Amino acid sequence: MTSLVAGQIVFLECRQIRLYAEVIQVLEPRLTGWIRPLALVNGMEITPLGTALDTTTLDLNQAAVPDMLWPLDQLQPALDTEVIPLLATLSAKDAAPSPAPDPNRQPISMSEFVRSLWADRQTTASSPD
Repeated sequence: MTSLVAGQIVFLECRQIRLYAEVIQVLEPRLTGWIRPLALVNGMEITPLGTALDTTTLDLNQAAVPDMLWPLDQLQPALDTEVIPLLATLSAKDAAPSPAPDPNRQPISMSEFVRSLWADRQTTASSPD
């Protein structure tokens, strides 16, 4: 298992959708990481999750998605080549006015992603080798 550190960007993947998150704290005794979700990425579609990247001015009452505790062995370190364009896109989306939502498109749901991911992990863990 790769050693994770605070401030590192990691991802969880389920059904070709990735959740990118920042590691806030590694809880080694519990083999768990405290992560702050940044964005859901499905192909070229990026859904920012409303958490400010600048934690010095972060107002937790305005955070759209709560932080999560997740097993360390499921968190995968993101490559710089993935993270830099993602952070640039998120910064650009924060600065740009939000476009009108497309009524024909289903947005990616964070809660549905987490439910699917957890269900897939439980199925994998309980299936015999």
